[in-house]
Amino acid sequence: MKQDHLGLTMICATLAAIALIVAALVFRQTTEHEKRVHAQGVGLTQSLASLPFDQLANGPEQAGILQTMVRVQRSPAFAYGLLVSPTGAKLVEVAVASLPPDAALPQEPAGWFGERELRSPEDGRRIIEFHGPVMRDGNLAGFVRIGYFATPPLLGLEQISFSALLALPVFLLTPLFYFLMRREMKPLAALGRQIQDMAPSLDAPTARLPANPQLDDFVQRFGQFLHATETRIRELEAERLTSVTSNRLLAYKQGKVEAVLHSLPQGVLVMDESCIVTFANAKLEPLLGASRDQIIGQAPQKWCSNRDVLAFLVRHQGHGSPSGRTTQTEVAVDGATPRQIELASYPLFSPQDHGNIFGTLVVFRDVTQEHLAKNAGAEFVAHVSHELKTPLNSLAAWSEALMDVENLTDALRVEAANVIHDEVQRMASLINNLLNISKLETGALAIEPQRVNLRDLLRDSFESLRQGGLGKGIEFRIEVPPNLGLAALDKDLFRIALNNLLSNAIKYNVPGGRVTLAAEEADDQHLEIRVRDSGIGIPAEHRERIFDKYFRVTDSAADGVTRSGHGLGLYLVKQIVELHHGTIGVRSEPGKGTEFCIRLRKQTTPFEEAIAA
Repeated sequence: MKQDHLGLTMICATLAAIALIVAALVFRQTTEHEKRVHAQGVGLTQSLASLPFDQLANGPEQAGILQTMVRVQRSPAFAYGLLVSPTGAKLVEVAVASLPPDAALPQEPAGWFGERELRSPEDGRRIIEFHGPVMRDGNLAGFVRIGYFATPPLLGLEQISFSALLALPVFLLTPLFYFLMRREMKPLAALGRQIQDMAPSLDAPTARLPANPQLDDFVQRFGQFLHATETRIRELEAERLTSVTSNRLLAYKQGKVEAVLHSLPQGVLVMDESCIVTFANAKLEPLLGASRDQIIGQAPQKWCSNRDVLAFLVRHQGHGSPSGRTTQTEVAVDGATPRQIELASYPLFSPQDHGNIFGTLVVFRDVTQEHLAKNAGAEFVAHVSHELKTPLNSLAAWSEALMDVENLTDALRVEAANVIHDEVQRMASLINNLLNISKLETGALAIEPQRVNLRDLLRDSFESLRQGGLGKGIEFRIEVPPNLGLAALDKDLFRIALNNLLSNAIKYNVPGGRVTLAAEEADDQHLEIRVRDSGIGIPAEHRERIFDKYFRVTDSAADGVTRSGHGLGLYLVKQIVELHHGTIGVRSEPGKGTEFCIRLRKQTTPFEEAIAA
């Protein structure tokens, strides 16, 4: 049945090929016919239009002139010839194969010569009509209309014979090829039937072929080809699985490495040999002002606007890090907040060849705070030296004054003793602050919290500081309720914090100002201590850094008074408050004063503990 279907398919394909050949011949004949019609129509129309109108229209012999011109054409496609007036009235008519259809003629001179398609009034056949003007004394006297059938006549005997001769070999070769192919396929068909019969039986060894040496050789080679193909397919499948596994493993490793690089606090950049960025983490954007999308896949010249950074990066082009060593530099980066950036480059060596550098790893580290700390430390050393040198000079001067026994009066002796006492207290305060900060930062300062009556502690600190400030014309107030709760504090350590706050309130106040120490229960769990003054205040731009180590507000205040300080007091206060698990905040307005607020956890009384138990 399959062979019969194949034969029918071949016959149908042959007939389709013959049909295509005939269609191509018809198309070719139609195309050539239209070309001939166009050439004949244009030539005849121009010839008739060149004759005077009187020669075409006057006398009984005029029709003979038109017929003679038409007969010269000898075209089987000729349909009719007309001479009409400008309004379309027929003056002379020569109809050969069709009645002329009525049609309006163009009135504009640009359209007098032309062609158009019409339909025959008899059988509707398509007609190509050519028209041209006929003149009399330079004026339009009429039109010549020549019509041709657009479709050629049916194939003549000559064309039919040529088509038949062309199609006959094609048609005769088809069955010949079919029978030859069927003959060659017959052994293979028998082999297929045997294989099909063998399929249900697992112990059938091989299929038997008819005796045919050529077919045996073909089948043997075909079997070898199938075996080689199957083996190659299995190898390719194994290679594909290995490749997929390797790609997934590499993607997993790359993902882990990139996750680690993204989690680093520093900015990380990886460049290849041509200085093209292949990786950048998100930390680079705030440092360089360029996003990862702008950086990755681009050379530094396209995204880096800092000249120093650009010069550091481009020198790694072509050979990785210079001399294959780690290089390091620091650059200043401008922006809303100027930064100091440390750049370090590390060569990336090939795992197979350690002498081959295939890229560079560049680490960007923000060292702005370190520079600020170094500068602050240097300023602090200079300032502490000044703070120690000033009282020492004063002590030396007053000591010399005391040595002059002859001119020493009682008033001078008392003033010298007071000055020496104040300067010694000043140096002792500075040294104690330095020692306490050193102990805090090294963890050597142990806190010993006890249940403390906060009201008594506040009063003691307030009175001790009030005595030292009475001579400055400052009003002192304390607003502490008698039933203020208890707190778990290291009494001596917390007194240092209170003394520093009260000392600053006195130091940065103005003559006639006020210092207030207040406390209250914020809620059932917390107590709040407030130290207020009506002094010079703190500018808004300095409030965020007021608790930083070594930080001091500019000495020149609004009142023109220079106030000494070493930038450690408020830093020590914050550290002590946080050791007691509290918080401290500041509110200030320049020219109106400052308020520091300490918030501590409230400690229950023994009576409350007994009731709770």
